[in-house]
Amino acid sequence: MKESMAKRFCGCIKKVRKTIKGNYKKQQKESLRTKESRAIAICVKSVIQKRGKTLKKFKCGKTPKLTTQHLL
Repeated sequence: MKESMAKRFCGCIKKVRKTIKGNYKKQQKESLRTKESRAIAICVKSVIQKRGKTLKKFKCGKTPKLTTQHLL
């Protein structure tokens, strides 16, 4: 069965967030936020924009939700 784009996107964020190196000079909370935002940016480019769409909003949890619009 084919995996939905929302599940693939949330899974990508979880995997990429673990592999990104953070800036350890700053506080740990800040580095977690920057890791998360970097992971989102990488996954938007690799998962969503490859399919000709752009991200509007998303929510990862028990049931991931993803809202996109077509890329012009």
